[in-house]
Amino acid sequence: MYLIKNGILHAGDGSIPKQMDILTEGGKIKKIGEQLSEEGAEVINVTGCHVFPGFIDPHSVIGAMGIPGRYMDHNEATNPITPEMNIRYSIDPDEVNAQEFYKSGITAVGLTPGNTNVMGGQIAVYKTAPAKMSERTVKDGAALKCSVTEDVKRTYGERKQIPKTRMGIFYLMKEAIRGAKTTGPEERSTAQQVICDVFEEKKMPVFVAANTKGEIDGILHMFAEEKIQMCLTEAFCFSDCIEEMKRSKAGLILGNINNMSQIAKNRMDISRIRELVDNGNLIAFSNTNGGSSEGREVFLWNAIEVYRAGVPAEEIVKMMTANPAKMLGVDDRLGTLEEGKDADISVFTAHPVTSYAARVRHSIINGEVIF
Repeated sequence: MYLIKNGILHAGDGSIPKQMDILTEGGKIKKIGEQLSEEGAEVINVTGCHVFPGFIDPHSVIGAMGIPGRYMDHNEATNPITPEMNIRYSIDPDEVNAQEFYKSGITAVGLTPGNTNVMGGQIAVYKTAPAKMSERTVKDGAALKCSVTEDVKRTYGERKQIPKTRMGIFYLMKEAIRGAKTTGPEERSTAQQVICDVFEEKKMPVFVAANTKGEIDGILHMFAEEKIQMCLTEAFCFSDCIEEMKRSKAGLILGNINNMSQIAKNRMDISRIRELVDNGNLIAFSNTNGGSSEGREVFLWNAIEVYRAGVPAEEIVKMMTANPAKMLGVDDRLGTLEEGKDADISVFTAHPVTSYAARVRHSIINGEVIF
């Protein structure tokens, strides 16, 4: 049981920060208020520090890449349609531990298949604390990962098999969805059942890797009538497709914009993210680029770049907390500081979005001080 005293609390919902105390017990937030006291609680005085919900990277492959050998266990590059695959069976806890995400305030990640398959498998949500897998698991089958990027064409085109072109990618995706929907429940394969869970039952959202304007426009057009929750991942040319994204209300998980000067390479206008925010599109950040992930620092660098482009700081906090939790369907447990939610809390010496001098002072996951 911890009593976190005198911190400047950022709830994660965009509200104005206030000086508040937080009492945790049994891995949950028991109480939030002013001048709290509790007999037997260990007091953590964070006067002058900023207290946030644990940050969430919703789209990372660190943990399934097979580092240091890089076996790429997140890329089942033998069949372009593998929605039945589950990333949980590729997760290496030691690889997650080595990254020490919590030292940048990241307390949960959405671990995802890569970009090589049209339908690559299912995303799972895990805590970043070094603990037993049962204690890390937040949600299996959180989203279906798809891709319409060059990675798909590169993988299968070299083998002279479909899809070696963009039209092949979209044909296969459309046929997979049509085939699943027109097959009776008793005759469906496991893969077809997963597709129906997404496109008929709406049981999970779709995360689609799409980078160029053509890729983004194509997937928005294909899914226009599906009425599903969709998030574009990486999506470095999003600013060329703003009006289409507004109409679709598609979410955006912006990849590592600092990698290989993606901002300049794609003539990216980051300031246009504000238009999506005002339109109600969910925005988040990740450390991915081209289906691979880089260091935990990338997450905060992306946030700072968007802040510098004119998006308010507390809106940025939502992009690191509440928004990714909603995208992954775990907002009942994570994403905001509320009584009854998981005690995943990141304490910084200053606001990490507005100050380069900010450092993590405490990282708390499941009610335990990890760092």
